[in-house]
Amino acid sequence: MSSQTLATGQERQRSRQACVPCRQRKRKCDGKLPCSTCSGYGYDCEYKDVAQQPSKRRANSEGSLPPTKAARVSAEPGDAPAVPSQQGILEPSKQRYVGRQSSVAFPLFVGLDVQATNPPRLHSFAYNAGIRREPEYTVNFLLVDYVSWAMVKSLIDVYISTIHPVFKFLDESQLYQQGEEHWHRKPQGSNFEAVISGVIGLASLFKGALGQEREMRIVRHAKDILEDYYVARSPSIEQVAAWILRTIYVRATSRPHIAWLCSCTMMHLVEATGLQHEPDSVILPGAGTPRSRGQSDSVKRIGQVAECLHVLIAYDYGRSVMNLSLHTQEPVCFPIPDLDFTPQLCQLVQAMPVSNMARDSLVGSQQLVLALERVVDIHVDHDFLMLVRTDLAFCLYRRLRLVDFHFQQEQLDQVIGSGTAALEAARRLADQNQPWWNVLGTVFQFVCVLLAMDTPASLTKLPESTKTLDMIADHLNTHLANEALTTARQLIRASMDKKRKGLMCLERALGEGVGEPVTDNSAYPSVLASPFDPFSQPLQEPLIDLDFLLDMDLMH
Repeated sequence: MSSQTLATGQERQRSRQACVPCRQRKRKCDGKLPCSTCSGYGYDCEYKDVAQQPSKRRANSEGSLPPTKAARVSAEPGDAPAVPSQQGILEPSKQRYVGRQSSVAFPLFVGLDVQATNPPRLHSFAYNAGIRREPEYTVNFLLVDYVSWAMVKSLIDVYISTIHPVFKFLDESQLYQQGEEHWHRKPQGSNFEAVISGVIGLASLFKGALGQEREMRIVRHAKDILEDYYVARSPSIEQVAAWILRTIYVRATSRPHIAWLCSCTMMHLVEATGLQHEPDSVILPGAGTPRSRGQSDSVKRIGQVAECLHVLIAYDYGRSVMNLSLHTQEPVCFPIPDLDFTPQLCQLVQAMPVSNMARDSLVGSQQLVLALERVVDIHVDHDFLMLVRTDLAFCLYRRLRLVDFHFQQEQLDQVIGSGTAALEAARRLADQNQPWWNVLGTVFQFVCVLLAMDTPASLTKLPESTKTLDMIADHLNTHLANEALTTARQLIRASMDKKRKGLMCLERALGEGVGEPVTDNSAYPSVLASPFDPFSQPLQEPLIDLDFLLDMDLMH
């Protein structure tokens, strides 16, 4: 009788409704929503009627097996293994994301498996020998004593009106509020100080309000914070925002290699904070609450902006891409889209193929042609994005050229049309004193592209593009601007000499002008006899092969 009662009790125990993940894994379920097992392991806890479960007979038969045998049966070939939708753990108190397979997470899962009363916390147990103590916070610079709140507020206004519409990932109202509290002796922490320093540096770059020395000191202060050992121990979304600002500044002021390194660090931090995952990623029980749905759009926007910036830098420089697939998601659009051009930036980057972007690999030419068509068809409403669209078109053209792609006139017209539209945008930005990094670079690259094409349609655009480059170089009056103009002139002269040599060979074939250099300009295409003379400076370098120079990095 007692055995029958026990059997009945076991029958009731098995028939009590359990959630789907616990049923699939043959784990004990407490019947709550979510249950303790799903909370600990990060499974999607849900309940369904027993009648809805497939293969009920098989489930009952497996339920009578010992746990180890049931696990082996459930893992037989042909079965679809139950894989949790979340592949990591996000600890809200530290904004630290780790993979489920990591050594850091393993002790926690072992504790849950053995049903420990107090499972180990998410911690790097025994990660090293521990024979040295970790450094403390070492940044001593006081930003609030270096620049006044009135000046900072005016620079925030500049940032909001210039950089923010294109890279819109900060909350402007929160930026003003935290800034005012920070400058009125209510410190907002080192992460905020890194963010506000990045805002100040970019705004000063566009307005020149602080002067170069003070601006660089503040930018260096942000760098010191972001690279401080103590700060880096606890990654945060604010740090990602600060790294975006730093990467934009470095891209606009430094060398391509440094910009790419900054963008890679930025993307590693995106991964460390779990921004590439949905807001309801795995949460440790009792560690806090997941990111609220109200915050999810702004958090996802930060991740999208970071990856778009990284892809732009890597594609332009021919370096590898950290593809977290954030840019392939639907661009986040806020309810009030006024002066928000960031979705257009995301659309441009989405059109680019970023898979197989290793340094020595080439994306299929057909994929590049389709990408070129998509990029040039995207409508943008900001001058900077017009230059970005042209830069991406040039990136695709250069890659197609490297694989000896036979261009159709349609594809050449797409590249030329995009470059022509960028000339007017570059002139407007130069007139507005907005030193975006591609104000000079896009126009210079357009000259190179036109010379590389070497067709009547491309050569016709040379006078306008060279004149625009001369105007921008004169306006900027910097070493890089003058260097770009001089190099463009050298390239055009090299192209002219190449054509002269060819023409002399043709004349010799007809028995004309033998032994005499050709000097009659009327014998050359009219595009090279423009009233605008970009060749006033004599060449001081030997003539160079045009195709060889186009494959070089002229920024070093």
